[in-house]
Amino acid sequence: MTTSPTFARTPADRSTPLRRIAVGVDGHPEGRDAAALGGALARITGAELILAVVEIQSIISLPYGTDSKAFRKSTERALKGLRATLAPKARTVIESDVSVPRALHRVVTRERRDLLVVGSSRQAPEGHVRIGKRTRQLLGHFECPLAVAPRGIHTRAPLTIGSVGVGFDGGPESLQAVAFADSIASAAGAELRLRAVVDDRVPVLMRSALQGLTNITWTNLLEEQEQSLAQDGDAAARSSAASTSIDVRRGRPADALLELSHEVDLIVVGSRRWGATARVLLGSTGEALMHDAECAVVAVPRPADEPST
Repeated sequence: MTTSPTFARTPADRSTPLRRIAVGVDGHPEGRDAAALGGALARITGAELILAVVEIQSIISLPYGTDSKAFRKSTERALKGLRATLAPKARTVIESDVSVPRALHRVVTRERRDLLVVGSSRQAPEGHVRIGKRTRQLLGHFECPLAVAPRGIHTRAPLTIGSVGVGFDGGPESLQAVAFADSIASAAGAELRLRAVVDDRVPVLMRSALQGLTNITWTNLLEEQEQSLAQDGDAAARSSAASTSIDVRRGRPADALLELSHEVDLIVVGSRRWGATARVLLGSTGEALMHDAECAVVAVPRPADEPST
């Protein structure tokens, strides 16, 4: 493992890209987790916060005598109580649709939100992130970062962010993730920790093709990748506003970032390298984090294509 020196910074006087945050909430504890995380990020960044609840529309007629106004009043009371407890300065909105993901996407688009925060699946272990079916439906269609709160995090309020981790591989997607993570860390006065991982598993085709030369060739290649990542990481660290360190290690990237999620308060991951631009698209490492991380996870969209000149 190669670890760079820490590049210390004074908290920067610069604006964060988070100016407007939406939180998807419901009547379950996992919705309170999302509100707790969204409220903490809003306090850190000064962002405007919206708590959004989705009323599920029935695709069939309601029974005669059903009081829809009573349902709405009950929803409003619950939303008001959640706001008072976890996000006193938040605006609230109630959206109706047969699809929760579609309604949340509409809120984010209409309100021009820079981040959507949701809770984990109710099947997630306590303290872990695990996305459910509705969150998965959002992925691939989202144009802004998506944060998932660990299950049970609202019981630890008030939340603080003392360290932010980010997966780094030197590509445009990871640089996008570093920029987002840096903005949060610098606003919070938190430590930014970049983790770069060289996958040292020898591909089967290379192993069979090179036979006896594989060990020498593969070892040299790994060393070159480590040096390149360390140089790219140092450059990213020097340009960050937060106090930043980078460590380069070998292994399975998903395992290394899951380990990091146990050590930080928030971890940021970039989208995979292929697919539509300006969308949140999980690769294998992002999938692993969204299913077992031990801290809040933010997935950022792929960078938009540069306009041609």
